[in-house]
Amino acid sequence: MRRFLLLYATQQGQAKAIAEEICLGDSEYTYFCNGGKIIDKRLQELGARHFYDTGHADDCVGLELVVEPWIAGLWPALRKHFRSSRGQEEISGALPVASPASSRTDLVKSELLHIESQVELLRFDDSGRKDSEVLKQNAVNSNQSNVVIEDFESSLTRSVPPLSQASLNIPGLPPEYLQVHLQESLGQEESQVSVTSADPVFQVPISKAVQLTTNDAIKTTLLVELDISNTDFSYQPGDAFSVICPNSDSEVQSLLQRLQLEDKREHCVLLKIKADTKKKGATLPQHIPAGCSLQFIFTWCLEIRAIPKKAFLRALVDYTSDSAEKRRLQELCSKQGAADYSRFVRDACACLLDLLLAFPSCQPPLSLLLEHLPKLQPRPYSCASSSLFHPGKLHFVFNIVEFLSTATTEVLRKGVCTGWLALLVASVLQPNIHASHEDSGKALAPKISISPRTTNSFHLPDDPSIPIIMVGPGTGIAPFIGFLQHREKLQEQHPDGNFGAMWLFFGCRHKDRDYLFRKELRHFLKHGILTHLKVSFSRDAPVGEEEAPAKYVQDNIQLHGQQVARILLQENGHIYVCGDAKNMAKDVHDALVQIISKEVGVEKLEAMKTLATLKEEKRYLQDIWS
Repeated sequence: MRRFLLLYATQQGQAKAIAEEICLGDSEYTYFCNGGKIIDKRLQELGARHFYDTGHADDCVGLELVVEPWIAGLWPALRKHFRSSRGQEEISGALPVASPASSRTDLVKSELLHIESQVELLRFDDSGRKDSEVLKQNAVNSNQSNVVIEDFESSLTRSVPPLSQASLNIPGLPPEYLQVHLQESLGQEESQVSVTSADPVFQVPISKAVQLTTNDAIKTTLLVELDISNTDFSYQPGDAFSVICPNSDSEVQSLLQRLQLEDKREHCVLLKIKADTKKKGATLPQHIPAGCSLQFIFTWCLEIRAIPKKAFLRALVDYTSDSAEKRRLQELCSKQGAADYSRFVRDACACLLDLLLAFPSCQPPLSLLLEHLPKLQPRPYSCASSSLFHPGKLHFVFNIVEFLSTATTEVLRKGVCTGWLALLVASVLQPNIHASHEDSGKALAPKISISPRTTNSFHLPDDPSIPIIMVGPGTGIAPFIGFLQHREKLQEQHPDGNFGAMWLFFGCRHKDRDYLFRKELRHFLKHGILTHLKVSFSRDAPVGEEEAPAKYVQDNIQLHGQQVARILLQENGHIYVCGDAKNMAKDVHDALVQIISKEVGVEKLEAMKTLATLKEEKRYLQDIWS
């Protein structure tokens, strides 16, 4: 475990210049590394100045890509800082003791001595551990994680020089803490309800499923309707909910077979903490229900598709008998193998099964997998309907996720939840041309388990006279269909009411293939519910002499920048953005910055502050994902 000393002071101007930090987070969340950023900002307000850039490590792509180079660069930066602070005095070996200076008091010297002694302690991190297995203390190039290996002979199971000949710094062995006993089943019935959840779980039937895209669209988009009429589940437009989903049956069976546990899949799994474990505060995994079968645990409780962390790879090393395979696993979890780990594990979407098939001499015990495989998380979806418009029903929309896993051989895999849902609704699926508001036939309705998500602020304004702007390309349109349905019913109930303008910026690839809810949007536009509809088609070429249309939603927003600025800055309007966090949401944000800067005549920084204020006032709201 690495220890970091964060120095600060509580009075204005008293914070030490060496204050520094590394922030850990996940960019799939809206407030990425927000805790660290707040601390960073506050330290600067107290007078601290950076001597070394703050690191923002992203768990979405791999923390080690930032953490390891950041640590490697920290020591030279500290030396440089102290050398500078002491008038460029020459130093050697350990960090120097502060020398007297005519302008410094004994108190300052004492503080500096203390600081430097603490920094030295940081350098000695964990050097005394028996299990650190540091084969050689090599300096790690800070750009190592960005290396692209061009040698096509390297693969998940094979390295090439210089890595294959390098001495390795590998992480310490995580202490094992679970003891597992398999007991023959008593024949009790298991269901999805057994899955642990902090929120109430509702089992509801699927009453309708519609394919919204044509068969030649790049992505297949489905609308699913759930019957919640016999439950206490309630929602309002803009809410989200979670779907409790299982792993693929075939993948579970393959994993059990590879672990030589197929004949024990119906056995109950009994867990307890090892009496001699060295893991501090070890507790039983809360996401594994007591007394459930091995098959149930691998199907409903564990994220078997999770990309194995380096600590997991390190643990697998000790259960691998072949020397070449053991060496390769050591490389993949080492500092020197960071680029190979990124390329062949993380970027290739490798999972545990891929690793076990690639390294046949690796025979980990069941306890190790239960310690390292994370909880199978419920998948969140936006509500795509209004309960006023569809009483007792709940709609949601999703793309069937497909991706190539290239860990060993190229395998086309579907998303854990979307692939399962697609199979589940096959018996009731309607093509788009037959879509209707009626339930689909007499087919036996499959059931799924859902749970409400914690309340968010992605809701319509309480005052319906406030104008709103909605930005939702692709399936990001889902919550806005609920907004529009809700507004239509409100306008029917209050024909003389004062209702603000509703703008929608929608985008898709092709007008004739994946223009979701086209019929419904025309209806809302015709009846004055939707006042402005701006659609972008990113893959359709202009016809004849016609001017090239806006390609993406952010382009259309720019084209109507004057109106957008007026609504947000003069009419107290709200803007909602739903969809992709990595690209679209950032591009829309940048477009808004440019619009405000241009229309108000202020610098970019001031425009960014204006948007930050809108967020604080809950008038710039995002429902985004990666």
